[in-house]
Amino acid sequence: MAGVQDLSTTIARAPIFLGLDKHVLARIAGIMRPQRIGAGRQVLVEGEPCTGLFLVVSGQIRLIKSAAEGRDQVLGILGPGATFNEIAVFDGGPNPFGAVSVGAAFLGFLPKSDMIRLLDQHPEVARAALKILSSRQRSLGSMVEDLALRDVTARVARLLLGCVGHHGHIIESAETACEHITHQEIASMVGSVREVAQRALKQLERDGAISLQRSRVSVRDVSKLKAWAGGTGNAGVE
Repeated sequence: MAGVQDLSTTIARAPIFLGLDKHVLARIAGIMRPQRIGAGRQVLVEGEPCTGLFLVVSGQIRLIKSAAEGRDQVLGILGPGATFNEIAVFDGGPNPFGAVSVGAAFLGFLPKSDMIRLLDQHPEVARAALKILSSRQRSLGSMVEDLALRDVTARVARLLLGCVGHHGHIIESAETACEHITHQEIASMVGSVREVAQRALKQLERDGAISLQRSRVSVRDVSKLKAWAGGTGNAGVE
């Protein structure tokens, strides 16, 4: 399990802190609080007051937006080195989404007051955070486009392309995010329900684009998957 030394190493490699000298990094490591989180635990509650910034040291975190009817939309899957809750730190508003650990995770927590002080003293951190947020905004824009214009099969294909690095997607620093993934989890990531996601996966499997084994989805033919993702495959599942 990751420890304090891993926290210091991750801070030094985190995109938001790149460019800071070793003394500043050591100061951040000194004030960042380590948090061990069990599998499936809620880290952030949507709508609650912001307490600070989180850094993923090990494990994976899902960022989730909950609908009134109880269905969740996964906005991002973050792995080691990724930070989250920057927006609430910047604008002083409540947490814009919920965050849940996928498995056991080890996080660093930087209180809001310390993060704001760091931003004031080191503008390069603000510039790095702006770059991260801009990239996520592009991903969210792509997600909205998918939901509005693409059928479920195309959305599943684009998700799987993101899993293997052939498409910019909601997965960030989490290379193993799709190694073991359930049909329900896929449905949450593409804004659908499990039964429809299952039909889409079967359709992709019949075409030879992927293979399915229990909770593992393996990409067999990237070109076929790209055809489905671009809407040039056969008619997809609505």
